[in-house]
Amino acid sequence: MMKVENIAIIGTGMAGIACAKALLATGNKVTLFDKSPRPGGRMSSRTFEHWIADHGAQYFTAKSESFKSVTNSWLTQDFIKPWLGKVVAYKNNQIVNVDNTVQRYVGIPAMNALAKHLVADMKVCFSQTICKIERVKDSWILFSKEQGQIQDSFDLIIMAIPPKQAADLIPKRITNLQEVCSRAKMLPCWTLIAYQDSKIVLPFDGAFMEENPFSWIARNNSKPARSNHESWTAQAHPEWSSKYINYTNQEVEPLLVSAFEKITGQSCTSYQSHLWRYARVESPGNESFILDKNSRIGICGDWLLHSTIEGAWTSGQMLGQQINKILD
Repeated sequence: MMKVENIAIIGTGMAGIACAKALLATGNKVTLFDKSPRPGGRMSSRTFEHWIADHGAQYFTAKSESFKSVTNSWLTQDFIKPWLGKVVAYKNNQIVNVDNTVQRYVGIPAMNALAKHLVADMKVCFSQTICKIERVKDSWILFSKEQGQIQDSFDLIIMAIPPKQAADLIPKRITNLQEVCSRAKMLPCWTLIAYQDSKIVLPFDGAFMEENPFSWIARNNSKPARSNHESWTAQAHPEWSSKYINYTNQEVEPLLVSAFEKITGQSCTSYQSHLWRYARVESPGNESFILDKNSRIGICGDWLLHSTIEGAWTSGQMLGQQINKILD
């Protein structure tokens, strides 16, 4: 049994939020921290003057019965809606049909809106980049780049962040957790966000690609509750992204734009790019979460289970439930 009165969760992606939900449901005191000004992690969207583009996770599905139940509750609350756009595969300049009986869901009016709804009643400290944790007697002290030492102390810390970032925070002496993080190889993804003055005439709204450099392209305005303005997201293959991982946005954008315009046959009116350094894990591990009772550190994330929103949620929820079982 552990005596825990105050819990810190670093990261407000779906794993961190799910863990917080499980802990708060049993009356625990939880504070979340995130370096970004808003929640969601890779469930991310960019807002422009007249339109919004999802440039992280594009949609999600629900396979397990437990996650289907969660998804249905979000549907009931109008946090999400089904995306009914036509999705295909695009190989050798040929369109190939894929299974469209699988229901795909999106946050409304953007992917990150779901996370905003879920943390609305939580204590969250945004724009706080946790850069160091320090053990003082039986408590953990957190430090952020923006504030320095965080006023509260914590009995338990949850790392709901990519493994490289977790390893940078976890003291080197905690070798078992360092080993878990070091085994995970995360793959990058360069992403292009493109805006058009006129509709791109392609017979689909989303496509799994095998044409370099892209692995996926999607019409943002085909999703529910979006603007009518024509905008697309194009995400590059991990291999291509790894090759150009040290390039700047200005250096890589001409390559992405040229490849995208070759597919669409139209020029981009405006565009932006983003590099996701830790987009997905190459090979998931054998554990859904990690909880080290000696150091009082837990780890959760999609990289432990599978790189999907369901994987992230399941990992965080299972960690939170396990902590609840062993609390004093």
